[in-house]
Amino acid sequence: MDKSNVKVEFSIYGDKFDPNIITNTMQITPTRSWIKGEVIREGLIRKETCWELATEYEESLDINEQINKIRNLIKNKRNQIVKVKDTYNLECKFDVVINIENNEIPAMYLDKEIIKFIYELGAEVDFDLYVYS
Repeated sequence: MDKSNVKVEFSIYGDKFDPNIITNTMQITPTRSWIKGEVIREGLIRKETCWELATEYEESLDINEQINKIRNLIKNKRNQIVKVKDTYNLECKFDVVINIENNEIPAMYLDKEIIKFIYELGAEVDFDLYVYS
C-alpha cells in the first residue's frame, strides 16, 4: 500500500546568473541547478536560471517536517541569501509537493517560525497537491 509523501524544494532563481555564485557564497551544494536556455527535451527550454535545494519524497503526514529539513540547512545563511537576491535581482521560493495516497492527507499548515523565516527571505510558497487514491 502506497503512503502519502512530501517533497520540499527551495529555489533561488532569476533571468541569468551563475549558480556557482550561490553555491560558493552559501557553501552548500545544490540538489540541482540549471541555466536559462538549456534544453530540457526537444522543443522545451529552461525559461530561467535556478539553484535548488530539495528533500527527497518522504512519507509524511506533516509538511513542516520536510520544510524544516530545508530550513535547518539554510537558516544560518539567511543574510547571504538576501544579499545574493538583491545583488543579482533574484527571487526565491519554497515548493511543497504533496502526493496523497489512500486519502491520507498531510497536515498542511505553516508554523510561526516557518512563516517568519519565509518572510525574512522575501520568499514565496507554492503548494502542488496531487491526489492519487
